[in-house]
Amino acid sequence: MLSQTLATHERHTTQFLLPKEAFDTHVHVFYPKLGPYAAGRAYTPEDAPLRKLLELNRSLSRDANNTTLVLVQPSPYKTDCSVMMHCLRELRDRGMSAFGIAVLDLDITADAELNEMHALGVRGIRLNFQADGKEVDIAHLIAVLKRTVERIRHLPGWVIQLFVPGWTWDLLHDDLRELPVRIIADHLGGMRGASKLPSDLQSTPTSQPGFRSLLSLAKQSIVYVKVSGLYRTSTCSASTFDDLQPVVQALAQEIPDQLIWGSDWPHTGDAHNRVGGSIERKEPFRVIDNRSILHRLHDWMGDDAYWKMMVDNPGRLYLN
Repeated sequence: MLSQTLATHERHTTQFLLPKEAFDTHVHVFYPKLGPYAAGRAYTPEDAPLRKLLELNRSLSRDANNTTLVLVQPSPYKTDCSVMMHCLRELRDRGMSAFGIAVLDLDITADAELNEMHALGVRGIRLNFQADGKEVDIAHLIAVLKRTVERIRHLPGWVIQLFVPGWTWDLLHDDLRELPVRIIADHLGGMRGASKLPSDLQSTPTSQPGFRSLLSLAKQSIVYVKVSGLYRTSTCSASTFDDLQPVVQALAQEIPDQLIWGSDWPHTGDAHNRVGGSIERKEPFRVIDNRSILHRLHDWMGDDAYWKMMVDNPGRLYLN
């Protein structure tokens, strides 16, 4: 009874900040001094070293040493995960809990390398079918999913992190039910706020294609939905993306046990803005008020769903 009372007190006193033992499940490090970017990358970002990531973490947390970070391999490095691995080693040496999500060429990655990455905290592979803005070839996507599953299914706790447009969940639903690994749906599963929907869907954003299929997969404990990147799915920056409220509240009400949160730091730009740009020019990051977004999410979701998203659900996903 005392422990339950203390937990309830903790939930109310932390309010919108990251509570003790929270997870930030989507962050990147960009630091070419640790390793060069890939020659064929789509853009060159500003520097975002681990030091600045930890500064952000401290600014949002009551106890930074108890906040678990999940480093996601960023696209400018393509399949060279050496910078991410360096940061995982550094965090481990500092006594900080951290995990990683890799991007790999599985045709040239040996099982021994996967096992080494697992030992350092890597717990999955990211498949990105959204960033280049091209149409999604569903047959190809499903083939890549199945190939990836065969390579990682022996690794305990590994997931596939999938970044796809929201409508694709309707076409992926049945195939995903057959996979023996869990899926993380990146950035609200690609669901959009009214500001990015066609006029006939703006009054009912939860009726957009893919939404019910995403909920179905989450209710079957197949998919975790990551609440992150609100600025990627809404243009309402002045109101802290309030057109996403119906979507977030529906997720909190229907699948509170399958939500996780990520800051998406350091907030890279949008791919379609890079057309014709020079690869040598460093692209600035978006200016995002992370604290205000946390306030919004807490207000929309309420104490219990917010706590589950920050602590319980990612703990079950990454620690078990």
